[in-house]
Amino acid sequence: METRGLFVMPSSIFSSLFSTFDSRTIGEIASRFGEPKEAVSQGLESSTACLLGGLANKAGDSTWMNQLFKLVSQATSNVNASDLTNAVIDPGRASSATSSLLDSGKKFLSLAFGGNQSSIFDAVARSTGLRSGVVSSLMSMAAPLMMTALGRLVRDDHMNQTGLSRLLVQEGEGVRDLLPAGVSNLLNASPAPAPTVTPSTRPVALGTIAEPAVRSRGLWWLIPALLLPLLLYWGYRVRHPVVPTMQVNRFILWRLPNNVTLNVPQNGVEARLLAFIRDPSKGVEPATWFDFDRLLFNTDSATLRPESQEQLGNIAAILKAYPNDHIKIGGYTDNSGDSQRNLNLSQDRANGVMADLISLGISPDRLEAQGYGDQFPVADNSTEEGRAKNRRVSMRVTQK
Repeated sequence: METRGLFVMPSSIFSSLFSTFDSRTIGEIASRFGEPKEAVSQGLESSTACLLGGLANKAGDSTWMNQLFKLVSQATSNVNASDLTNAVIDPGRASSATSSLLDSGKKFLSLAFGGNQSSIFDAVARSTGLRSGVVSSLMSMAAPLMMTALGRLVRDDHMNQTGLSRLLVQEGEGVRDLLPAGVSNLLNASPAPAPTVTPSTRPVALGTIAEPAVRSRGLWWLIPALLLPLLLYWGYRVRHPVVPTMQVNRFILWRLPNNVTLNVPQNGVEARLLAFIRDPSKGVEPATWFDFDRLLFNTDSATLRPESQEQLGNIAAILKAYPNDHIKIGGYTDNSGDSQRNLNLSQDRANGVMADLISLGISPDRLEAQGYGDQFPVADNSTEEGRAKNRRVSMRVTQK
């Protein structure tokens, strides 16, 4: 399997914070700064990685850690990312609370980078093509978010200073390959010695490896605390399951051939589809289907919920990166109710997914859709759990 450009990470501070900036938010930031959307996305990724790298490099210094621990422990519990973004772009309209948060973020940046702030901003600018001033603004957005995330972790998990130090060292190792050229030297980023593990410290296997592998649970317990939207998504999925395929507890950063980066669940459909596409030993097979696992429809309707757009956007990005590949979309239902109505609903849902992919820039001649109704169940329709698994939308690669 081709693994070039693949980074495996747990649902860590990096992946959680980077996921905070969805495609629409990134587009708004890019528009306000007059910069390409892709460059802004890369800038946010690099800014977050640099912050973690800077913190990790100093985590072995107990005096420095004392300052950081005090700062994050006093951080507010809740941050509105949209308000924060608007305040960075237009400081004159910031509320007093947001202004105070930005001031604390400046202290956080100073702790992370010391006197090398300007040089690090310049390095990120060179690697992304952004102006240094824009990079400074992106750092100003990322710093308060990371600071509050660490503070939430310290409070909610009762983590002491030693535990936080160890976590930062491990997280820094996981983002090392994402640092722009020259930043490692500026951070003096040789691995900091990890403190002795105390009973309150949770050892977590982090880092960068060549390809997905089964590892420890990592830090997936951070997600509810860090990402309320993701928590709400799971709530929707429980109430309106489409394809409850498997538990996902880590994220993968995929570098696509067109230099687009996707941050997706390790066991999610995007990662499985990419692994199939990139494996030259895998040919087109009529029986190989990939179930969408984050598509949500209104009950008894073909109307997709807004939460579905992230996964559809990821699939569109994959198809754009592999322009020779074609897919077929299949819709399925359970056996409740009238069979013909189920067939019509499954066709409408498959058509809807295809239409959304077309609207995202995928040529219609690369797509086809078919509804199968209650045919081809994958679970027992006599149980609610089985019926939930049978209500699904899948896709199959028809050309590589």
